[in-house]
Amino acid sequence: MSVMVVIRFPVAHSAVVEWASKNGELLDPIVKLFEKHKRISHRAVTSASEFLDFDEWPSAEAYAAFKAEAGPYIEKFEAAFGHRSTDTIYEVVE
Repeated sequence: MSVMVVIRFPVAHSAVVEWASKNGELLDPIVKLFEKHKRISHRAVTSASEFLDFDEWPSAEAYAAFKAEAGPYIEKFEAAFGHRSTDTIYEVVE
């Protein structure tokens, strides 16, 4: 059963995009691992104060494998960005 992972950043999407556009070398290793671990889809929503990233993965195990490999890169990205994300895993039922 696939899962939807909701990743929450405490800043507007525009802040993430602007910063990442200038620091792509920190984001590139994470993006490459999306394909390796077979991320199915990606959507994002934003408000003035937060950004939610919705990623569908084939299973909780696939996401765990991605997170285990990408974890050091995510930590480095978030430390440099100055904002930490949180993630919540939901089972897809429809």
